[in-house]
Amino acid sequence: MKERQRTRDKGKKKDLRALGEKAKGGKETKRLVPKSHSNRPYFNAANPGRRNGSPMYHSESINYSRAGIGVVFRDADSSARALQELAQRRQERAERKRAAMLIGLLMAMAVSVHLFTRPQPIPLVQPAYEKKVDETINYGGDSSLESLKVDKKSDATISKGSSNATRGDSIWNHLTDSIDDFGNFTPFFFHVPRNGGQTIKDIVGLCLEKVQASEVGIREGHQDDKELQTVTIDNIKYINVDTSSKEGIERAAVMGFEQQQMAEMVTSSYFLNVAKYLFSAERQGRAFILLRHPIDRAVSMFHYQKSVGALGEKLSLEDYARGNGIENNWIVRFLTNAMEGELKKSHLDQAKKILSKKFLVGFLDDADESLTRMMKYNGWTYSEDETKGLMQQDCVKKHVTEGSNSNPNEYEMPRKGSQSHALLSWQTQYDIKLYEFAKQLFEIQTKQYGSKERKKEIKKKEKAKTKAKEKL
Repeated sequence: MKERQRTRDKGKKKDLRALGEKAKGGKETKRLVPKSHSNRPYFNAANPGRRNGSPMYHSESINYSRAGIGVVFRDADSSARALQELAQRRQERAERKRAAMLIGLLMAMAVSVHLFTRPQPIPLVQPAYEKKVDETINYGGDSSLESLKVDKKSDATISKGSSNATRGDSIWNHLTDSIDDFGNFTPFFFHVPRNGGQTIKDIVGLCLEKVQASEVGIREGHQDDKELQTVTIDNIKYINVDTSSKEGIERAAVMGFEQQQMAEMVTSSYFLNVAKYLFSAERQGRAFILLRHPIDRAVSMFHYQKSVGALGEKLSLEDYARGNGIENNWIVRFLTNAMEGELKKSHLDQAKKILSKKFLVGFLDDADESLTRMMKYNGWTYSEDETKGLMQQDCVKKHVTEGSNSNPNEYEMPRKGSQSHALLSWQTQYDIKLYEFAKQLFEIQTKQYGSKERKKEIKKKEKAKTKAKEKL
């Protein structure tokens, strides 16, 4: 028995010496397991003595698979590389997680900004307006809730000629609702400068031969007239008042403009003053407006003012847009009477409310369709005499095509992305939002006031959309 144990120990030492020589580059030993153990498992419960001969670690990986072990021992460098790869994978997973969180946060912010800044949707059927709505309108500035009601004390000087100055009623009721197509009213053109207003006035005066109240009526010495009368100036009939200034509007009220109802259209840029003094709940005004993109309008105003000498010749469009003469959000300010100070979102909301409930909207770049709607909205028609009616239609087409009071010189629009365009966008940001809102309102008003051709176009688009949905 002892002899057998010594033989086994000798075999172990021999195997270990052979492995050491191989690691040092010596002669390779062909056999790694003693011959006596070649037919036995390398280690099992029946052979516990093999535990004493555990393998040694060397500078390179040693494969014991031939010996029946099936295990590969790695060297120190290989383990370090494996740990480094694991650490790199953890870092990549962490970076991907952070990137996903950042993208989710940015998407949430974008959705929030969109929800807070998008134009308010307009109902397809505009609801009836309750008296409660009238009491909550706030126009800002000097024209808050108090100015909506005509005050006896402040307007004592004009109470003599104007019945609406002493009733204390809301001027919200001095204008018809845009959806109403009946009643005793006078068309009121809210004139936005450089928006094609002069073309509308020429069409109404020269082509349709309507009597107007504007700034022209006081020319040729009529500013001192004591009584209202119709005067003819440049082949157009006018009432001898000036509705382009607050003082002129109050003078017209003193002369009894509202009661006599001599004008067939009132033109002014002072929305609240006209509604307050020249109309009443019994003799209402019917408001309509012609719009163009606010940046186009601002550039047109810049070149027009330069052509008439109101701006310096060396003034650039960029300097103009920085605040040297530019009008800041003109339409929102004149609709809400917020002439000074910073505008707020509440001013924009008020302007949208006024526009949607009290105005028919038209667009300069869609002049033919807009004029058709204005005539239907205001009850204007061509002469029943066939010859005269054709002449009126030709007159209208000529003015729509050629325009009136256009800029004498051609000019280029600022390129998007330029400093000038950015500054103009900032100066007109609320007007731009109101313009986009008006585009939606224009589509809604098609059902009531649109031309037959436009209604057909909309029906075709709706059918195409329906077919596309059915295919999906």
